[in-house]
Amino acid sequence: MLKLSFEINGRQVTPANVGDALEAAILEQLERTIHSKLAGIRDPETGEFPTVAVRGGSLENLSFVVNGSPKLIELVRQRLGKGLVTADDVGGLAMGEEVNGTRRSPVAFLSHASEDKELAIRIAEDFQRQGINTFFDKWEIGPGDSIRAKIDAGLENCTHFVVLLTPQSIGKPWVNAEIDAAFVAKVERRCKLIPLRFNLAIDRLSPLLRALHAPALENYDKDIRELIDWIHGISKKPPIGQPPVTISQASGKLGVSPAAEAIVRLFVNRSQNGYKFDPQLVPKEIREGTTLTDDDIIDAVDELEARGLVGRSRTLSDDPIGFTMLYPEAALFAEFDRYFKDWNPSEDARLVAAELVNGEGAADVSELAGKLSWPPRRMNPAVEFLFERRLVESSRLLGTHPWSLMFIRKNAATRRFVRDQ
Repeated sequence: MLKLSFEINGRQVTPANVGDALEAAILEQLERTIHSKLAGIRDPETGEFPTVAVRGGSLENLSFVVNGSPKLIELVRQRLGKGLVTADDVGGLAMGEEVNGTRRSPVAFLSHASEDKELAIRIAEDFQRQGINTFFDKWEIGPGDSIRAKIDAGLENCTHFVVLLTPQSIGKPWVNAEIDAAFVAKVERRCKLIPLRFNLAIDRLSPLLRALHAPALENYDKDIRELIDWIHGISKKPPIGQPPVTISQASGKLGVSPAAEAIVRLFVNRSQNGYKFDPQLVPKEIREGTTLTDDDIIDAVDELEARGLVGRSRTLSDDPIGFTMLYPEAALFAEFDRYFKDWNPSEDARLVAAELVNGEGAADVSELAGKLSWPPRRMNPAVEFLFERRLVESSRLLGTHPWSLMFIRKNAATRRFVRDQ
């Protein structure tokens, strides 16, 4: 029987593992491409080069981290394209909210049909008595005034357009024209559009109006009071209480969600040596160590795994949390130790790199740690910071405990890294 065997990037490949080997080869090629694209970028003022860490064990969770000055980060964005830029959705300022520190008082435009004049007057007077300046045609349009100009001014200046919709007004051309103008103002975020129904079923409204919350005047005193409170921004939401301990402990500085920060804190505090698989936690330990709900844990793990900071084992898992064991990647300590420990791996990495550049160019990690008087828990994140960014040369070997790498050797990037700092 003929056996097929060949190599991809120096790895022995068989039909059984060809898929994994191809994916690994693609990941390596992508990493080389990213590094090559950024090779020529330098800060025009300081000459600093960016450092790049490519993370992820599969194409699904591939990501990378760039370190450098703000100017360098901007140059990297320009070189690699807009796919790296996270743009926040910037919405317009809702009318009635604070503008330059001053809260704008609400101004209502009350649209109605002449057949509903008596009810409209009652609503307008209640608005006025409760601090809502109201454009009402009977009060605003005097003899000789241009009706169109007055209405246009009312529509332009209002923060809330309230249209009284009844069986009499629903088909009036003038009312519909005012609604059309209000829709434009709503789209431009200049006013809120409120369809106020009286003796009118919701299914009588046009599709555009049905898409909006259209309160009904059934119990007039109660319903108009609620509408006035809403226009003034008075919320019926109960006062907010104290957040869970896990959330209140979140610093908000890590760039991850509070739930993800709780898992990061758990790993950083429980790790003995600060490298991959240290520690390995089962779901029960994560629940007890973070007090998060299962849903929050699942979301947080997805978030951290997508960034190449944790890994998990799903083998034969019947736990609702979806995995049997969760472990940190070495990058987690290199990135987050500085928030919880008395050292900063990126700063420690500069000292390690300087030792290589100023010394013999290669060093046993344990000997170098002894020279610096650092335990493995501090040394490993600094070394991983350098290795992940290709600032030193090394190889992964078995049996290096308690060190993540046995030895490191300088390269051209090491010299640049020390010089830039």
